[in-house]
Amino acid sequence: MKSFLLFLLFLLLPLAAIAEPKAVFAHYMVCIPTYGGNSSIADYQKEILDAQAAGIDGFALNCGGWSLREPHYKKRTQMIYQAAQELGTGFKLIMSVDFASGLTDEEFVDIVETVRSHPNQFRHKGKPVLSTFAGKGHQTEVLRKAFGDSVVYLPFYYPSPAAEMPNKKQVDQVFDLHGKDLDGFFHFGAAGTWQQMVNSNRLLADKWHAEGKLFMAGISPFYRGYRGNYRVYDYRGFEGVAAQWEGAIADNADFVEMVTWNDWGECSYFAPLPENAASCRLYNGNWGTLTSHAAYLKASRYYIAWYKTGRKPAIAKDAVFYFYRLAPKMVPANKNLKTDQVELALPAHSDKLPDDVFVTVFAKSAGTLTVFSGKTEKKFAVEAGVNHVSMPFEPGEQRFVLERRGKILIDKTGECAISADDPWNVFNMFSGDAVAK
Repeated sequence: MKSFLLFLLFLLLPLAAIAEPKAVFAHYMVCIPTYGGNSSIADYQKEILDAQAAGIDGFALNCGGWSLREPHYKKRTQMIYQAAQELGTGFKLIMSVDFASGLTDEEFVDIVETVRSHPNQFRHKGKPVLSTFAGKGHQTEVLRKAFGDSVVYLPFYYPSPAAEMPNKKQVDQVFDLHGKDLDGFFHFGAAGTWQQMVNSNRLLADKWHAEGKLFMAGISPFYRGYRGNYRVYDYRGFEGVAAQWEGAIADNADFVEMVTWNDWGECSYFAPLPENAASCRLYNGNWGTLTSHAAYLKASRYYIAWYKTGRKPAIAKDAVFYFYRLAPKMVPANKNLKTDQVELALPAHSDKLPDDVFVTVFAKSAGTLTVFSGKTEKKFAVEAGVNHVSMPFEPGEQRFVLERRGKILIDKTGECAISADDPWNVFNMFSGDAVAK
């Protein structure tokens, strides 16, 4: 019997040897680095270290331009690759070519040629990996003509007509049109409900895996566009993000891309603000005053570890992560964001928003969380593990107290108060956290 088991182990060893580790990327908007358009190598390295601290393996660099109309894209991309190489921490990069902005075929080919041999280029089974936002079969033809099958191609192509959260029929349509020429697929997601994100990821994973292809799931924290794209989707704080992570784990997604690292205009950013600020204005206030989403990133560490190892991590420290908007949903805000261009309006889907404060508690063992919202308060029993709770918010300070057996472990007041009539962060979410000592 022992010899038979050893024989089986011998047969399985080659399979284990060729198994590729899972990896997590963050969708990085090259047009708007966190530290500004003149970011230095050191600035990019700060962002890389912030990402790696959360367990992120690399950035997917979104480039809507390259060398002709907007040559800063190529320059910044090369600097980010250089920053990763000089840092020496093993941070990987892939290109996410944005075909919504008029890139030429020649630029597309040059993007791939520029980075494909770089030591920090992410590879799958020895081949450089390439992704996209949008595109069509023409882009596949250009890539294959220039590079054959030497590149692992995982694009995000829209169905026709375009749908951000594809249903089964649309998933099948995209595969039927493009599947035979692709190595896999990426779900960009972001603009939709968290339930739609989970469902579209599942449908896409099922389809592409069944055909022996790769799948890269998208996971988003929140969404609020502005101006002509003035709409909002709320994921109940971290609860909907956790559901997306658990979905990607259940779907056995080959890779995950967090959408996004730094899209300030659509408020889908995981990146911490400079100096870990609770709020700030970037790029001369082009997107108004932004509020921190860093708690989405910090809480994701647990799920990133779970996704990559296949094992639910033990909770080493009690932690509280809190999320709330800064004004009630029926208070119109300035959709132009700039103070000199005021156009008060309610974003699409704002009627579906809950005026709640959301809290996610990572608890080592059972305890009690008390949430104080304005003049109201509510107690919640929390169990060992991850707990999601919520309550209607009231204007004023938001305070969070975690206790166990009469001992206060965490007592934290949110850095931003809720106003009854001043939606100064324009329906964006604010987040914060506290960790027990």
